[in-house]
Amino acid sequence: MMTISKRASLSALKSILLMCVTSIVGCEIASARDVAVVTLKNSRPAATKSADLSKAIKSTHKWPDGRDLVVVLTAPASPEMRIVSEKLLSLSSVEFRQSIDAANKNRFVFIVVANDDEVLKTLNANPTAIAFVNVYSINSTVDVWKIDGKLPFQPAYLLHGQ
Repeated sequence: MMTISKRASLSALKSILLMCVTSIVGCEIASARDVAVVTLKNSRPAATKSADLSKAIKSTHKWPDGRDLVVVLTAPASPEMRIVSEKLLSLSSVEFRQSIDAANKNRFVFIVVANDDEVLKTLNANPTAIAFVNVYSINSTVDVWKIDGKLPFQPAYLLHGQ
């Protein structure tokens, strides 16, 4: 037969265990990120196919219509850019960094900045560029692009983290 003290201890232990599990799950959910492709408001059509975007970023550095591509982003090793490199480009963050360095030898294709605030500031200074940002950094100055007909937070969105 269990004493009141043992039952209270067992109940307290269950409560602590529940709080720990809830904290771990909460951290995993909080770390889930969606990355958005954005441009300045009304600067160009706000949709693309993932294959066209991947090809433009990885090899041609041009849009299908021949216009030069300029991409503003944070460091390739950042959590958001790892989503882009792995899911969109099928590259590791190291391979993505090498691709950026190689492309920028011929023409300034990629502008790498410290954080999403700097991405948006740099995008404002480069009105024909596209940018990759965490969805929680989106503001009223940008249009969010659909990728393969999907926007961030929609089911099957390509640049969904986790």
